[in-house]
Amino acid sequence: MLDDPATEIFEVIRWFGERGKIFNVHFRNIKGRKLDFMEAFPDEGDMNMVRALAAYRDVGYPYMLMPDHVPQIDGRDPSGVAFAYCYGYIQALLDALVPREGQASRLNAFAPGRRSCS
Repeated sequence: MLDDPATEIFEVIRWFGERGKIFNVHFRNIKGRKLDFMEAFPDEGDMNMVRALAAYRDVGYPYMLMPDHVPQIDGRDPSGVAFAYCYGYIQALLDALVPREGQASRLNAFAPGRRSCS
């Protein structure tokens, strides 16, 4: 377990990824740190999920990303809705970083030196 996952996870991804030792990713976010954290939706926690996904891409991780635990929510089918949201978020990040055929990457708009996202 990492002391400060929000800053330390990227080096861990690189170290294991460069050695081909990542086989399954439970892609989730948290608020907090070692022994004092709570699960969060991917866009609500302390982790930079875009940077994490870019690190997996950069080391050539070829397998799936999946949600892990999801926060408790109210409503009809709360677990199903929460997991659907997480899957959608992951797909949106994938589309932004590695566009599907025929789509342009949305993240290229934020490259250094660009003044606008158009």
